[in-house]
Order: sequence, then C-alpha cells, then structure tokens
Amino acid sequence: MDAVSGCKCLCITPIVPGKPITPGTPIQGGTFIIPGKVYEPGKAVKGGDSVSGSSGLISGQPIVPSTPLTYGIFIIPNAPPVLGHPVLGGTAIQGGQGPNGGTAINGGQGPNGGTAINGGQGPNGGTAINGGQGPNGGTTISGGQGPNGGTAINGGQDPNGGAPTDGGQGLSGGNSGKNGNGPSNGNELIGESSQEPSLINLLFKSTDTSRGIVGQIAGVLKDYKTNILGFADKIAQASAAGYAGFMFNEKGNGKYGVKGKNKLNNKVVNWFYERYKGYKHNGEETTFGPYSRHIGKERLDSFFKSKRIGHVWESVKGSVKESWNIFSKDAYKAKSLLKLNGPVNVLLNSSNHLIDYSKWGRKSNKGYASTDFAADVTVDTAIGVGSTALGSLASSAIAGAVAGSTVPVVGTIVGAVAGLGTGFIVNYLINGTKTGRKIKTAVRDAVKVTYDGIVSGAKKLGKRIKSGVSSMFKKAGSLFGG
Repeated sequence: MDAVSGCKCLCITPIVPGKPITPGTPIQGGTFIIPGKVYEPGKAVKGGDSVSGSSGLISGQPIVPSTPLTYGIFIIPNAPPVLGHPVLGGTAIQGGQGPNGGTAINGGQGPNGGTAINGGQGPNGGTAINGGQGPNGGTTISGGQGPNGGTAINGGQDPNGGAPTDGGQGLSGGNSGKNGNGPSNGNELIGESSQEPSLINLLFKSTDTSRGIVGQIAGVLKDYKTNILGFADKIAQASAAGYAGFMFNEKGNGKYGVKGKNKLNNKVVNWFYERYKGYKHNGEETTFGPYSRHIGKERLDSFFKSKRIGHVWESVKGSVKESWNIFSKDAYKAKSLLKLNGPVNVLLNSSNHLIDYSKWGRKSNKGYASTDFAADVTVDTAIGVGSTALGSLASSAIAGAVAGSTVPVVGTIVGAVAGLGTGFIVNYLINGTKTGRKIKTAVRDAVKVTYDGIVSGAKKLGKRIKSGVSSMFKKAGSLFGG
C-alpha cells in the first residue's frame, strides 16, 4: 500500500537482460580466379586459286569458287576432254577398172575375171554383195548366198547353210537374229531363245516378260489354270473330305457304305467338301447326301471315274475332251469357259504365237496367214494335247494304285501331284533341253513343209481352174459370135 495515497499497487519485476548474442566467425574470402593466357589469333587463311578445271585442288582452296564460271567447264576433276572437231567423212570410192582387165565397182569385173560389188562376180567366180554370189559360189548380204553356199542377212543363208538376221537361218543350219533360230537349230535373239529357259519360267508362265504385259496376262491365266484349277482346287477338295472322314467301306454283299460327316461347320471348307462328294452317274450330276449309306458297285465306279482314279482310258479321254475339244456344244458353256477349257484353253496355248505374229509382234512380217504361224500353232497344240493325256494317264494310274477301291481322298491327292509333275516334266523335256527344242523345231519345219506344199498345190489348182474357166468362156463366146 502506498503510504501517501493509501492505495494498493502491484510491483512489477523488471526484465533482466540476457546474454548478448555473440557473432560467429566471419566467412573467410577464397582465392581469386586468375585469368589464363590470352590466345593469340592465328594466321588468316589465304585464298587459293579459283577452280578452273585444269589443275587439281590445292590444300586450303575453297570448294566454291569466288566468281562464277563462265566457260561451261564442269567442276569435276579429270573430266574427259571434249573433242574439238567432229569426224569428217572422206570422199567416196570412185569406180575404176580393176587389175587384170577387170572392171571396177558398180557392175565391173573383179580380179581373175570375177565381177565386183552390186551383182558382179567376186573372186573364184563367186558373186559379191547385194544378190551376187560370194567366194566359193556362196551368195552374201541381202538375200545373196554366203561362203560355202550359205545365204546371208535379211532372209539369205549364212555360212554353212544357215540363214541369219530377219528370219534367215544361222550358222550350222540354225536360224538367227530376228524371228530366226540360232546356232545348232536353237532359237535366239528376238526369236525363241537358244539358251535353256529358267526353271522359274517353266514352272510359272507369268514370269516370262519377253512379250510385254499382254504376254504376262496370258501367263497369269495359264498359271491359274494349271496350278489353281488343276492342282490346288483338287487338293483343297480332298483335304476337306479327309477332314470330314469321307471314305468307303465294303459291306460284303456287293454294297458299300459311305462314311464321313454330312456337313462341315465352316462354309468355305464345306463348299470344297460338297464339291468333292459330287460326281456324274449315267450322264447326270449327283452327289452323296446324308442318306447315301448303302450304294452299289456301279455308283462307286461312277464316283471314281468322275475323280479320274484308276480308270485310265476314261480319264485320258475325259481330260483331253474337256480341255481341247472346241467342236462340242458343252465347250462353250459358262462352266467350261470359267474353267478355261475348250476354246479358251486353245487361245491361251497359242497366245505366244498370237502375239508374235500380230501387227506389233516380232514376226509381224509373216502374219497370221503364213504357214509359219499355222505350223507353230499346230505343233504347240499337239504338244499341249499330248501333255494333257500323259498327265492324266499318270495321275489316274498312280491314284488308282494308291486308293484301291475305298480310299478316294488319298488317291485324289497323290493323283493331283502326279499329274502336275508329269506335265512339268514333259514341258521341261521339250522346251527346257536342247535336244527337246531340236526335235520340236524339226517337227515344226516338217509341218511347215507340208503346209507349204498344200498352199502351193492349191495355188496351182486355182490357176488351172481360172485358166479353164477363162478358156470355157472364150469358147462359149466364139459359139455366139463373140
């Protein structure tokens, strides 16, 4: 209590100051960075001589010249020099008299009494260029005969009896050059090649590009017929039937049971399966349905004949007729045409010759009316028919031996492989070997000779008939005072 005022008061204790904050140790300064040595500038690059084409590049010379080139010289070093002047033609040879009293060029006589160029006779009594006979009695260029009796270029025969370029025969009797056959009777150059064709060309006709896009399209159709319709389709049908368990079993009473599923779930596979079950019986198309569980031997044989298993002669006849007969009404039905049979097959088989003898082909100078075209088509058609017959024969015989009388699926697969292989072997032996091509050429030439004789005889007969008719009208006219 305050003694003076009598009031009570509260006493406040003063704040006792604490210890003062002692500062820490100051950061000591580091060592100063001392700058390095200053780089002295080097010597400036001196400009080299500009590129002129006459000297090589000098080290340090800029790639791009400082001034544009004005003389048309390339910047490529070691460029080949340009000829300064064109080659000028010399003066022509003037016709003069030859030695020993013989006249010179242009119908004059040559040495030893032989005439010279342009129809004159050459040395040893042979005539020279352009229709004249050459040394040893042979004519030379442009239809004339060459040495040893051979004609030369452009339809003439070459040395040793062969004609060279443009349809003439080549050395040793072979045709050469354009449209002609090559040495040793082989075909070469623009005509059929004298070299053996590759296996890929024999297996797949579409790989042959020698006749342009039209020839390749024809090749694609040929491959489709052979490899798809003739092989892959049969394999697919038989595989689907095998998957369905299709087969026959003998019941012992002259009847056979048909085993296998009636239908497959996959539509594509079932389509092949249904086609495999189809066959022709007594001239009518039929198929094994869900109730064909007991069949007789007659229907079994009809099925195997339709699949061309074991019935060799029927298979050969059927295959040849189906593929090559152009006189049957059935050959022009849509079913046959879609399978590329009949007339379509004949056209495909002759497609190479149709292209070669066309207006734009390599043998356009002969054309479709020539006996050459007729001979080529005849021989290739005969080979095609023979190949089809042999392929069908091998296929049917081998398939029948494997299938027996109850396993058609295996027989179909084996037969398809045998048929395709036989066709390829025949094609290779004829077109893929020198011997085969020689035989083919010899047959073709023999056929052409036959056609030439027929045409010649027809022309003679036509002239006689024309002469006889003319004489008859003259006589008739004289009777009536004409």
